[in-house]
Amino acid sequence: MEENKYICPKCGEAMKAVYEKPALNLVCPKCGCNIATTKWDDIDLDDTDYGIILKSSQSVTIEQIKCISIMSGQNFITSKKLLENGGLLFKLKAIDIKSKCIQLDKNHISYSISPDFPY
Repeated sequence: MEENKYICPKCGEAMKAVYEKPALNLVCPKCGCNIATTKWDDIDLDDTDYGIILKSSQSVTIEQIKCISIMSGQNFITSKKLLENGGLLFKLKAIDIKSKCIQLDKNHISYSISPDFPY
């Protein structure tokens, strides 16, 4: 666990940090001093367009086809062909790519990300 590095400017007491994305609120339990700031993760500031490229697969399940169909808004047949042949599924910013990857991993769908995804 990270040590608290925030000290109250009024009384010198260690401040309590409450992180509610993207706001970081520092509150002193002794005197009630409150400081608010923003804290951004690197992924939030990354403006690169990343592409999710599906890898071709000959053993596609109904659940995988449904997943791609729901994610992409494409019909069942188009989604099945994309899974079988592979190809670009999305081109999105880093924060959006991460949430899509979670869904793909959950459904055991093979993919790659271009350019390299550091998150």
